[in-house]
Amino acid sequence: MASTDRNQQPTLIDDPNTGYRHRYCRRCGRPLTAPSSRLNGWGPDCDPNRRPPAAVPHEVDQDTLPGT
Repeated sequence: MASTDRNQQPTLIDDPNTGYRHRYCRRCGRPLTAPSSRLNGWGPDCDPNRRPPAAVPHEVDQDTLPGT
């Protein structure tokens, strides 16, 4: 085994045998280990389909500051 072979990692991009496409999370860049995460490209904490939507902003009437 040559030293260059030892430093090479197998490519997982568009591999028809494994189906894996991504090695790192699209949002945070951490390595993806779960097969489902590698297929969709998102880590479990960063997946936008699993995160709750942001709260709708609402306006609140406030009293004026005293002395102004």
